[in-house]
Amino acid sequence: MSDTRTAMLEARVAALESQLARMMRRRGTPFGLGRTIMAPDDSGVVQTVQVQFDALTTRDAVPVLYHHGFFSNPPVGSDVHVAFLDADRSKAIVVATGNQAGRMIGAALGDAGLHAQGLTLHLSASGFAFSGGPIAQTGDLHVSGATIAGFGGAGSVGLQTHTHPASGQPPTRGT
Repeated sequence: MSDTRTAMLEARVAALESQLARMMRRRGTPFGLGRTIMAPDDSGVVQTVQVQFDALTTRDAVPVLYHHGFFSNPPVGSDVHVAFLDADRSKAIVVATGNQAGRMIGAALGDAGLHAQGLTLHLSASGFAFSGGPIAQTGDLHVSGATIAGFGGAGSVGLQTHTHPASGQPPTRGT
């Protein structure tokens, strides 16, 4: 093989190795942890956040994914788990958010729930409970079983079992 051809092939191999090295530097781990440093942007079709990964690395407009039917507006300083598609750090998406200051503690093993701004929906083996504020119901409310106000207290009153003071009779339809 001629010296010119060998030199051209060596130059081409060196160029390919350089491209590969640049590409490998761009690729990294498929996941990262960061913290939001500004309020989320809800103005587009997908919510986005600004994420700080370390003192020198910040990413703007990182999309936040939620399961259908769930929504959140994480406060500034929330922890975020970021996935990098194809391990490419230019293709970031937030797949989980959490806020250490608002984390529920003391749940039993297997319990789950929703918690925000002091309101809680707690799901457990014994049922579910709402706490922390009034419950607003829009539309019809259909209840099967007893409806008891003040449940567990001395002044508990059952919707179906109470009596009217004037007649001493249980309620009837329309009363």
